[in-house]
Amino acid sequence: MQGRQVWALAPEDNADLQYLRAEGCEVRRCGSIDAADRKAIRAGMQPCDAVLLMADAAANCRVARLARDMGLPLDVVAVMGPARRGELTALLRVGVDWVMRQGDPPALLAAVLRALRLRRMDRAAGPAAGTTHDIGPWSLEDQGWCLRHRDGTSLRLTVSERAILVCLFEAPGHIASHAMLNQALLQGWRHAYGRRPHDPKPRGVISRLRWRGQRAGMVPPVESLRGYGYVWEI
Repeated sequence: MQGRQVWALAPEDNADLQYLRAEGCEVRRCGSIDAADRKAIRAGMQPCDAVLLMADAAANCRVARLARDMGLPLDVVAVMGPARRGELTALLRVGVDWVMRQGDPPALLAAVLRALRLRRMDRAAGPAAGTTHDIGPWSLEDQGWCLRHRDGTSLRLTVSERAILVCLFEAPGHIASHAMLNQALLQGWRHAYGRRPHDPKPRGVISRLRWRGQRAGMVPPVESLRGYGYVWEI
């Protein structure tokens, strides 16, 4: 975290910001977007590589949309209060990369910022043509667009299926919550240039993946975890 610059929309200088400073970050705090115009916000964000949104949902969405409209290469993290209907989806739709809950430890925030930075660096470098993800006899090949089993069967994936499987293959323990999968789908379609906007649901995508897999001679081992999400089970 040493030397990283973070622009924060935060009503007060809280424990999260103090922790980031202790880790070596330079934090530029804006207490309220009402006190700063678009030009001032852009000037504050310009030298930064991450944005931290810790205000109410409406203000967080406004600033996230502003950051994306400016075209700045920023990692955007929002902190969400008690769950409200549609708030998570609204944040992801305007370009937030990761959503945390109030009360999550500052160390988790620092870890998320590190992970997002590494992901952005990997994307900038571009994936290698032969990049694969492997779990037991299963692998994702061709930059995640092909699911292959060791027995030789394979399946070309749709945008939604690829987003779901990459999320499951990369998740710790290959377990992903509904929120993680929804975020992966929104990210997948946001980067699907030239394609029709779509709003798929994980349950429907996984159901169709199982059906298509069976027709191709394979049974993708995606199992539901009631009340939480899904697991790639070997």
